[in-house]
Amino acid sequence: MAVTPYYDEDGITIYHGDCRNVLSDVLADVLITDPPYGVELGSSDRRGDGHGLAKATYRTYQDSYGMLVMSVIPPMMRFLSRVHRGALFPGKYVTLYPQPDALGGVYCPSGVGRNSWGYTCFFPVFFYGVCPTLQYGAASTVLHSTEVAERNGHPCPKPIGWLYWLVTLASLLNECICDPFMGSGTTLIAAKRLGRKAIGIELDEQYCEMAVQRLSQGVLPLNLATAESLRLQGELFV
Repeated sequence: MAVTPYYDEDGITIYHGDCRNVLSDVLADVLITDPPYGVELGSSDRRGDGHGLAKATYRTYQDSYGMLVMSVIPPMMRFLSRVHRGALFPGKYVTLYPQPDALGGVYCPSGVGRNSWGYTCFFPVFFYGVCPTLQYGAASTVLHSTEVAERNGHPCPKPIGWLYWLVTLASLLNECICDPFMGSGTTLIAAKRLGRKAIGIELDEQYCEMAVQRLSQGVLPLNLATAESLRLQGELFV
């Protein structure tokens, strides 16, 4: 039975539920998402990460290697086989995913977080399928960014400029984007700003409500840094 939308307005639809149960009913053209990383962002405490940094937490599940990441990849990849193309942030467990057609990412020269070897300065992105604007010339699959994510209560939101870049690179103006791990709705906000339809799926109702509130704030203008990054990608592809 089809799931009733939690929100459906101006071409943006949100489903509150488990993507493993919802994706079979979703019709879209492009997958753009930031899946769970398997980095133990648990719901029970705020333990340190071994480097003196506190870990943020999800409220409703344990983001663990064994319990979650392995279970969500197969249905996500089955959905990817039904759409034209996809782009996702695989986190550090890159070997768990099928081989991408192209590798890209976001380079952060100032470092974002720490790992057992030092500072994390690169966030890989896996691209599946073919760039929709390749006939107009190749675009870079790496974004140089110093942008900081909005602090909105979600443990690991992505900066809005990263999603402006990814939505622009991976989709066309008349296409519908699906983000099965919507979180606080950053992908949907970028899609709306760039004139795309979008579908988000989120397990935690608090984040669904957070996304609705962010969408209701209207469309804010691109900041200069984001506008410049999009210009360097070859303007807004349509």
